[in-house]
Amino acid sequence: MNIDAQPLDPDTFKPFGEVVQPGLGAVKMIRDGTVRQSRPEAALPHDAAADTAAVEFYECAATEAPLVATKVEHHPHSMQLFAPMQSARWLVVVWPEGLESTPAAFVARPDQAILYHPGIWHHGIVALDRPAQFISWMWRTGGPTDTVFADLPAPVSIRWPAA
Repeated sequence: MNIDAQPLDPDTFKPFGEVVQPGLGAVKMIRDGTVRQSRPEAALPHDAAADTAAVEFYECAATEAPLVATKVEHHPHSMQLFAPMQSARWLVVVWPEGLESTPAAFVARPDQAILYHPGIWHHGIVALDRPAQFISWMWRTGGPTDTVFADLPAPVSIRWPAA
């Protein structure tokens, strides 16, 4: 299966999670007009048993096209936030209806972060164009199902446009 990634758009990504970026949600000027503050309406859903906040950092080498996906993951108890700290474009790939479904792939800009809904199957973080650093945040139960990994039934080749 071959998939072409499209630009990450908040409306298109809504079934899988939320895009958070400057300028979305409530926007106002603060600090005597020197700072524009954006407050996205993003929710941070999680099970009550997932009561421990976990912050992780990812330092990723750049990936060349195409990405051949063979493994995916999901987090049944919590949403997961990925926000670039140092990056160029980066790739977001989701399987909207489980491992047998056709994936959707998106190219995110360096000023976009995403929140995966709980239970959404997704590929691990992928840096494009150059190495990148990301911060991740989610709720954890401390049990073995905080992150569930699975092999795809068949490899999926994902392409994206050149920078």
